[in-house]
Parts: sequence; C-alpha cells; structure tokens
Amino acid sequence: MKRVPLLRWLAVVLLVAAALLFTFQPAPPDPLGAADRLFADGHYYAALAAYESLAPQLPVAQLRLGMVRVLRGERISAERAIRTAMQRGLAPADYHLALLYLGRTLADDGRSDLASRTWRLLADCRDQAACAYQAPGRALAAAEALRRGDYRAAEADYRAALATPMPPGWAASCRYHLALLLAPNAPDAALAFLAESGPAASLAPADPLLAPLLPLIGAGPGQLAAVLAADPAQRPQLLGQLYVNLNLYGLAEEQFARVDSHGPAALNAAAYAAYTRWRAGATTEGLARLEALVAAHPDEPRARTLLALAYLTKDAGTAAHDQIDALARLRPGTPEVELAWANWYTAQHEYDQASQAYDRALAAAAPAERGTYALLAARFHLATTYELCEVGLPLAELAAHELSGDPTALTTLAAHRYHCGQFAGAAAAARSAGDGPEATYYLGVALAALGERDAARATLISAADMAPASDWRRRAELALALLP
Repeated sequence: MKRVPLLRWLAVVLLVAAALLFTFQPAPPDPLGAADRLFADGHYYAALAAYESLAPQLPVAQLRLGMVRVLRGERISAERAIRTAMQRGLAPADYHLALLYLGRTLADDGRSDLASRTWRLLADCRDQAACAYQAPGRALAAAEALRRGDYRAAEADYRAALATPMPPGWAASCRYHLALLLAPNAPDAALAFLAESGPAASLAPADPLLAPLLPLIGAGPGQLAAVLAADPAQRPQLLGQLYVNLNLYGLAEEQFARVDSHGPAALNAAAYAAYTRWRAGATTEGLARLEALVAAHPDEPRARTLLALAYLTKDAGTAAHDQIDALARLRPGTPEVELAWANWYTAQHEYDQASQAYDRALAAAAPAERGTYALLAARFHLATTYELCEVGLPLAELAAHELSGDPTALTTLAAHRYHCGQFAGAAAAARSAGDGPEATYYLGVALAALGERDAARATLISAADMAPASDWRRRAELALALLP
C-alpha cells in the first residue's frame, strides 16, 4: 500500500529532473545573431568576415554582407550582394532594410534618381516591422533631395518623415535639416524646430542595423541657432556662408542676393556669390563674375583671394600668380599672402619655395596664430613628404605645443614621429590625440613597429571600424595584412 506513493514520488522526481535538464541545456549557437552584435557594436571588420562565412547558406547574411560593404564604400559589391539577397528571398522587414541600404549605395554611386525611387518603395509595407523603415527612408530621400538642390522635395520629405515615429536621433536630424530650409524665410519657425525635443524620437525603438545610415548633424544646430540669433541685417551674409560650408549652393546664392547692394557687406557678398557659382559647378560663369569684380574693385583683397583660389583649382598657374602678386602689393608681408604663395608653389610642385613661403607666413603670424600656421606647414610636409623629418617634424612639435591638446595637431605630430622612426613618441602623441581614425591608425602602426603585435592588430582594426569608407580603413587593412 505504501509503494504507490513512493513510485509516484519517483516519477515526479524524474519528470522534474528531465525538465531541469532540458531547461538548462545550452542554447544552440546563433552565428547570425553573433555577427549582428558585431555590426551593432560597430565592429565592421569582424562582422564582414562573419557574414561572408554565413552568406552562402543564409540570404539574410548576404544582405548584412551587402550592408557592411555599403558602409565600407564598396558600391559595386554592395549593390550586388543586396540585390542577390533580395532575389533569394527575405522576410518583409529585412527586405525593407535592404531597400534602405540599396538606396544609400545607389546615391553614393551618383545614381540619385534611382536611389530616390528605391526609397519610395518603402511606402508599400504590410507589417509593423517593415513599416518601421518608412520614415527613415523618407529622411534619406529628403537628404538626397537637399544635396541635389531640390529644396521643395526635401522639405516635403522631412515633414512627412517627422509625421511618423522614428528611432532616436532621426527626428533630431530631420528637424535640423528642415530648420536649414526654413531659416531664410521663417527664422522663428526654424528656431522652434531646433529647440523642439520632439516626442517622435522616443516613440520608436532604436534599431542598431539602421543606425549607421543616420545623417550626422554634429555642431550644426548650434551654428544655425547662432546665425539666426544674429543681427537681421547681417543674417543673409552669415546664412550664405553657412550654406556654402554645407555645400548648399542654391540656398547660399539666394542669401548673398539678399545682402544690401549699397551696404558695407555688398562687395563681400558679391565675391562670395561668384565663388559659390564656381563651387556649384558653373565654373565659367563663376570665374567670369570674380574676374569682373576684381576688374571693378582692384583694391579689394577678398575678391582677389577667391579668384586666385579658383585659378589654382583650375590649374591656371600664371593667372593665379598674377592675382597673388597683386595681393602682395596690396597687403605686403602678411601671413595670408605668404600662405597664398605657399599654395601656389605647392600647385607648381616647387616644394622648396612652398616651404620657404610657409616659413615666412609663420614668421609674420601674430603670436596667437603661430600654432595654426605651424600646423598648416606641418601638414604640407606630411602630404608632400618634402623634408619631412628635417623641417616638418619641428613644425609639428611647435604646432602641438602652441595648440595644446588640439587633436589635429597631436595627430600630425604622431604621423611625423612615426615616419621619422620615433615610434614610442608617435604612440604617445596618437594616444593624446584621442580616438579619430587617423590618430588610431598611427597608434596601430607605431605599436606594430614597437613589436606589440596583438595591441597593434586590435588598434588597427579599431581604426578600420571608425571610418569604414575612408582611406584610413584601407591603410589600416593594408597594415594588418603586413603584420607578422
């Protein structure tokens, strides 16, 4: 009579043990998930290898492979991988993610219209996961319209994107770029967009697979706000210069045209407007307008400087020489003129004369500007390798001293020290420079030269991951291939 409960108890124990055994079994390996985590953490170098091994079996891994290649700037192979993955079959959300990245690489390849049409396909979505990519697609289409000067389409797309919940960061980017478009005619509305925190950014979850496509805005909102807070009489000139720096040439020209033609800034605005035409690709018209300005106002240094720059870029050496020579008579012995001579001699490959011009510019510079001119001279020696260690290295040391803590100066010093065989000093300067891709590259090659192979490898991979579409990634991967 007592055996039945005992047997039942044993059965229960066995069932519980079996359940526990099943519960605590290690989860099966998830190589795609591991590769996606590498991608999400920005470890593109490692993610590329992981996706390459998985792509033959998994269409979604081939998509991810194409995504990494988009970020690396490998447009042809990126497009091929993404299109092949789409043809093999993807889940709706992955298919829409593929459209986002395909549009990005098409735009990078100069096929702007096809990119825009590709992003428009995101409007046809049938489930929540796929529809989450609709607003970022509108934001990317808006950015491309802004880049090509279709400001009406850009504004419409930014407004449409903002009407839909977006992942963190996307709404802020849209508000800033919309404020850029509104600033000329509706400055108060532009400021309101800049100040708005916007609930839309928090209504959609972060998507690490989407994050690399987010258009960065950096210090742009603060710069635009400062311009909008300036004296309204000065605002067109300041906005125009801001737009030129952002390559928004159509907006820039509109602003320069608004500057009072009888005011003190009229000539400066006219020179910038002509230079903007030249920068926008209308080189013949822009050059003619600059030449006319210089002919009408021969004593105006700004117009001559811009004209000389245009001639240098056009490889019209004799004409550029004449303009700089005229500048030298207007403003003899100034560091700006010596810098212009340095650029002219560099364009002629007369590096000894260019070096002397940099020396004269440095000697003429005010004490507060010595570091800036020393840095320009050091970068010249680094770019040309002319007397890199004899002259360039002392200039880099001076720049790093005068511009204490400046990342560019410290990176330039690291580069000079590395090329001059001062590997420990190069590593120290690169570490002080921070985590930029150039500084990280020089830290990596310096560590390799010091025999610290493992640290060098990890550092060079970091350099490659920081700027995957840049020359620093290519240099880092070459250095990795040369590690023993």
